[in-house]
Amino acid sequence: MSDPETVPTYPTAPAGERRAAASRPAPRLLVVEDDPAAAEAMAALLREERHTVEVVGSAEEALERFRLETYHLVITDLLLPGKSGVELTKAIHEACPATAIVLITGHATVKTAVSALKRGASDYLRKPVLPKKLKERVAALLETRPDYLPNRLLAVGRSGEVRFEGMVARSRVMHNVFEKIKLAAQADATVLITGESGTGKELVARAVHCRSQRTAGPFIAVHTGAIPRDLIASELFGHERGSFTGATERKEGKFELAEGGTIFLDEISTMDERTQINLLRVLEAFTYMRIGGKKERAANVRVVAATNRDLTEMVERGAFREDLYYRLNILQIRLPTVRERREDIALLGNEFLQHFARVYKKPVEVVPAETQRLLDGYHWPGNVRELRNVIEQAVLLARGRALEPELLPQMIYRAGPPEEVIRIPLGSTMRAAEREIILRTLESTDGNKKATAEKLGISRRSLYNKLAEYGRARDEL
Repeated sequence: MSDPETVPTYPTAPAGERRAAASRPAPRLLVVEDDPAAAEAMAALLREERHTVEVVGSAEEALERFRLETYHLVITDLLLPGKSGVELTKAIHEACPATAIVLITGHATVKTAVSALKRGASDYLRKPVLPKKLKERVAALLETRPDYLPNRLLAVGRSGEVRFEGMVARSRVMHNVFEKIKLAAQADATVLITGESGTGKELVARAVHCRSQRTAGPFIAVHTGAIPRDLIASELFGHERGSFTGATERKEGKFELAEGGTIFLDEISTMDERTQINLLRVLEAFTYMRIGGKKERAANVRVVAATNRDLTEMVERGAFREDLYYRLNILQIRLPTVRERREDIALLGNEFLQHFARVYKKPVEVVPAETQRLLDGYHWPGNVRELRNVIEQAVLLARGRALEPELLPQMIYRAGPPEEVIRIPLGSTMRAAEREIILRTLESTDGNKKATAEKLGISRRSLYNKLAEYGRARDEL
């Protein structure tokens, strides 16, 4: 009987037999019309063409939607309550110039519609709108639209607050993450998500899946580090009955269960070399076989991997295969630590507070200034996960409406100023530890590089070189 960790060699499939290119995701359309019957009629017509269509009744509502979402095409009546269709056209074109805009106009307002073309409108249709003509115009305009459309309104929102696929942030660094998720979702390429433990890597992987053309398929999450090494091949690829001792029946692997969808391989850095080789073969040939099987199976699966380790450093010391790293790192999304997005702490804390107040039926609804000061000053080595756990515990202990400071764990309640201690999570690489020490020391000196270099006992030139290196690394993400 074969060993469960042994997977047969996969022959390289000819280019024509490899996974077919995935279809583009459904375009997002927004209909702006204050007549509900007319709006729903147009929406129903466009949904028949497999477009994702939303409906609003005013220009103000349309702009609110653009602060949360980006649309490939907008169909708007010229005459609207409040702001007109022309004003809406101008605002959308300035914020998202790649969005196509079609104006619906009556005979008396054709001249106005024509002038709106100069302000960014793509086309106009006269009332009554003929279904065939609407479909033809929309199809023609969408044909030239890119999948990914930058949207300046999305990064503004109310007080800078953006809600995106179960995540919320004010920080620019997280707004950039949201944009990268949208970009990653448009293609079917492998994605590598990096970041410290507790930053929300699985949440980002689910967002990529939900935004992609595979959203109707399954999302299968696998924590590779939690699977014993002698069973990981069986877990990923499945096995046939009798293929090894203990294989009393046929088993489907995670890749098979994820057929047509996305497989999320968490903590990819924990894979042993044999499993790395097997995964590389799947990513190259898009085929695999169950252990003990004789039939090659196509892998119609998108792979999203994640790690809290520095894979480049692991590659340098031979702990991770370089060829697999390049296969995984087609598009990388780096998640910031809470320390890099401190402006989000109050926002996240309030979200968790409301959630757990509902879950545990507690009246707590206020975070006093002193409590918030302590939360803002803490270093959060466990990142968002730790913040969530702290708020949950405090809500459970609360007796009144306020989340008092003494409800916080002692490590926060009695913590000194954040610059006094630098905590490095276990398992961090020397490079990551050095980076954290340098940046936290620079923060403690209010950006004074001379004072920072003196505190660290290094030359200013060495400090400048390190900071330039960190800047380059950040630009590459």
